[in-house]
Amino acid sequence: MKQPFHLNDPRYHLAALFILCITVAATMFTEAMITPALPIIQDEFGVSSIWTSWVLMIVLLVGAIITPIIGKCGDLYGKKRMMVLCMSVYLVGVFASGWATDIWSLIFFRALQGTGLGMFPLGYALIREQFPEEKVPVAIGTIAAMFGAGTFVGMFVGSWIIEHVGWRMTFHVITPVIVLLLLAIVLVIIPSPPAQTSRIDRKGLVTMTLGLLTLVLALTMGAQVGWASPEVLLCGILTVAFGVMFVRTERLVDDPMVDLEMIKNPPVLIAMAIGFFVSMISFIIIQTLPYLIESPTGLGLSRLTVGLVMMPGAIADMICGPLTGVLIRKRGVRTAMLLGTSVVAVGAVCYLFLPLSVASLVVAGLFYNAGMSVALTSNTIIVVNAVRPEETGVGTAVYHTVQNLGGMIGPIIAGIFLTLHTVAVPGWSVEVPTHDAFLGIFVTVLCLAGLVLALSGGLKDPKRNGAGR
Repeated sequence: MKQPFHLNDPRYHLAALFILCITVAATMFTEAMITPALPIIQDEFGVSSIWTSWVLMIVLLVGAIITPIIGKCGDLYGKKRMMVLCMSVYLVGVFASGWATDIWSLIFFRALQGTGLGMFPLGYALIREQFPEEKVPVAIGTIAAMFGAGTFVGMFVGSWIIEHVGWRMTFHVITPVIVLLLLAIVLVIIPSPPAQTSRIDRKGLVTMTLGLLTLVLALTMGAQVGWASPEVLLCGILTVAFGVMFVRTERLVDDPMVDLEMIKNPPVLIAMAIGFFVSMISFIIIQTLPYLIESPTGLGLSRLTVGLVMMPGAIADMICGPLTGVLIRKRGVRTAMLLGTSVVAVGAVCYLFLPLSVASLVVAGLFYNAGMSVALTSNTIIVVNAVRPEETGVGTAVYHTVQNLGGMIGPIIAGIFLTLHTVAVPGWSVEVPTHDAFLGIFVTVLCLAGLVLALSGGLKDPKRNGAGR
């Protein structure tokens, strides 16, 4: 098929960036749309908040397992080919979720949507591969801004749809958009040259997949059957065993699944740790706010209010992404990271100490989302600059897997508090969280924000990998 642009055409860079941005925005739009519906889904299906947390968590669980595989396959067989595959499976998951008949089918269809998270490292790798070097930081920042843009639109539109039509319509609305994005990728994106001399490290692939699978199973089962249960202990032992096998395998093969030297790089280690905890905080907040806003023990407001409260923070996220790329280019990544994590901590303080009201939640969200955008954009640029160009896909995929693991744990933490501290309220078929549940959640958020700020203090401005651009 003849491409409408050539690789060095500035119009292609704009078109490709636009497609990548809309892809990220659409994915976050879908995630944000369903968030205000969590209490309704819990009530409709008659399940506990632990199971509704799976509606968010399963996407991250699947993404954590398959994203490194997708990233590596993108490096070896071409980013465009893997983008088409990811979006095709994602489309099936989005379409089917709107027809789910119970919590189990909804969770299964949401699991298919986990493949959409593989688009993020593929997008970053495509930018580094096909864009001029001077455009890379701002392009990455622009894509990072789409996390906020998608959340902003998703919260607002999703809240309105849920309030007036029902939560299932949120999936029906986004399905045609995914179809158009898939066509745009097929028609516009220029294929990457495959790595003819490389091949998949099968032993590394198997041991990494099994290690991640047993890890996420341990994390998810621990919250439900107890951390000292035989099932969880067995998964923990298997995780360690597969991890040891994976490290040994990667040290012996010529073309490893993951370059362990990249992970040993101190700035990359710090970036991954910060990404893990910031993502955890974000999903704790995302899981909590619908209950805090809608429950009679919180503000007792409408579902539409959830979107309105979270909307200013999403706008702050959208604005700060591209600005972070400019700031890093002028002042370095350490300055940006310290600024971002400091603002994250301010947001956590606001969530805990400001009197509960719509205004206080908006203020806290503004600070938190602005800081989160700066921190996560800085993290991505650190990782992109630390790996060789031909390994950008798997490098950023490993980082996103770490982020996904943190995000997966977030709803579990929130779900534990929301389940342990409940009270029966007339008119609600399930018990609703008490003030103690929300207090415990925001104390946890503040502690994690303090840890993130401390980690950023050890970051130094990294130098580019000699094999890089």
